[in-house]
Amino acid sequence: MIRHPTAAAGDTLRRAGIANPARLLRLLNETVAALELDLAGLVVLTEAASGPYMVTPVLAALAGADRVLALTRDSRYAPASIVIAQTQALAAWAGLSVAHAGAIGAGGLAPAIGIHTVRSADLFAAADIVTNLGFVRPLDAAAVSALKPTAVVPLMCEAWEVRPDDVALDVCRQRGIPVLGTNEDHPAVDVFAYSGPLCLKLLFDAQIEVHKSRIVIVSGDQFGPVIEHALARAGAAVRRFPDLRNIPPADLVGADALIIADYTRPDMILGPDGDLTGADLARTCPAATVVQFAGRVAVTDLTRAGIAVHPGLEFGPHRMAVTLAGLGPRPVVELHAAGLKVGELAARARLTGVPSAALTTVYFGGHVTGVAVAGLLTEPRWLGQETGHSERFPEKLRRYFPAPLASHSSSTTCKNWVLTLNAKHSVPT
Repeated sequence: MIRHPTAAAGDTLRRAGIANPARLLRLLNETVAALELDLAGLVVLTEAASGPYMVTPVLAALAGADRVLALTRDSRYAPASIVIAQTQALAAWAGLSVAHAGAIGAGGLAPAIGIHTVRSADLFAAADIVTNLGFVRPLDAAAVSALKPTAVVPLMCEAWEVRPDDVALDVCRQRGIPVLGTNEDHPAVDVFAYSGPLCLKLLFDAQIEVHKSRIVIVSGDQFGPVIEHALARAGAAVRRFPDLRNIPPADLVGADALIIADYTRPDMILGPDGDLTGADLARTCPAATVVQFAGRVAVTDLTRAGIAVHPGLEFGPHRMAVTLAGLGPRPVVELHAAGLKVGELAARARLTGVPSAALTTVYFGGHVTGVAVAGLLTEPRWLGQETGHSERFPEKLRRYFPAPLASHSSSTTCKNWVLTLNAKHSVPT
C-alpha cells in the first residue's frame, strides 16, 4: 500500500517524541502569524536539532526566509542522520523541502532548508540573521569575523542569560554586530511564564505533590518570583530566599523540597564551598528533596549525606537542569519564533542604515521584543526625549517600530522614538 508522504513524516515525528504532529504544525503557523514573522529577503543561519528543537529552521522557512542554512552534527542527543530525517519529516508535514548540504532540489529549485554538517566561514558570511543555538555555537572570533557588516545575532534567550563562552561579544562589539536578547515576557508569547509549570513538573517527577507541601526556593534572579507564584497558586506553602548563606536553620526544618533556581549565580550553591553542604542539610532538613532547576549543586556531596536530589545531574552555572522542551513543543516554538522576530527587526534596521551602536531595543506590537546585551552599548538614550530635538523618522522603518509612533502615523517627526539610540548616532533619513 502506498502511504501519503505526510503519513510517513508523521511516523518519524512521533518516533522523535512529537505526540501530535498536526498540533505542532498548527502551533508553528499560529505563532508565525501572531508575531507577523516575515523573513522575506533574509538569509537565516540556525541549527537543525532533534525532538522539539527541530522546529527552528522550519519556522524560518514558514516565515518566508530566502534561505535557511541549518547546521547540525552528531551529538549525545542524536546522530546527524536522525536530525536530518526529523527535520525533513517536519518540513514535509509543513509542505516544505529540505536538502542535505544545500543540494538543489527537484525541478532545479533550491530547497527551503539546507542542512549542513560541516561548519564553514561561507555559511556565516551568507547570513543576515545568525542564532546562538547549540550547533551554531560557539559564535567565536572566527565565526563573527566572517559575518557581513549588517548581520545580527538574536539570542534565543533573555539578554541576561547569555553565556560568555557562547558568543564572542568583544569581537561583535569591534565589528559592530548587534547581539540582542529576546524579551520572553512579550505578550505575544509570554514564554518566561512557562518556568512555573516546568518547576511543577520537576516537583511532580520528584514525587513532591506541591499541594500542601512546604517548599523553599533559593533564587536571586528572575526565575524565583515566577516559580514562587506558580507554586503558591498550586497550594504550596512557599518561602523564597536569595541564598542560604545566613538563613536560620529553623527556616528549613520540615521542608518537603528545596528548589535551587539561580541561573545567574556562578558559584556553588549547595555542596563544598556552597551556602550549605550535604551534612548541613542532613542536620536541618534530612527529609527534604533538593530539586535542581538552575544553578550549581554538588550532587555527590548531597547524596552521600543521604539527601535526595532530583534530577540528580551535575552541571555548571548558567544552565538549567531541564529546558522548557520538557513541557512540550509550544515553549520552544514560541521562544525561537520570538528570537527570529528580534532577528527580523534588527536585520531590517541594519539593512536600512541604522548604525549598530544605535540598535539597542526593537519593538513589536508596542512592546519591547529585543534588547541589546549589556556591554555592547554606551550611554543609551531616547533620541529626542532627552536631547530635546525632533528627528525625521524614516518611513521605511515605521512599520517595525510601531509604538509610540502609532500616535504620530501622519507625522514625519517624532520626539519619542521607540528605537533606543546612543546620543552620538542618528538614523539616516
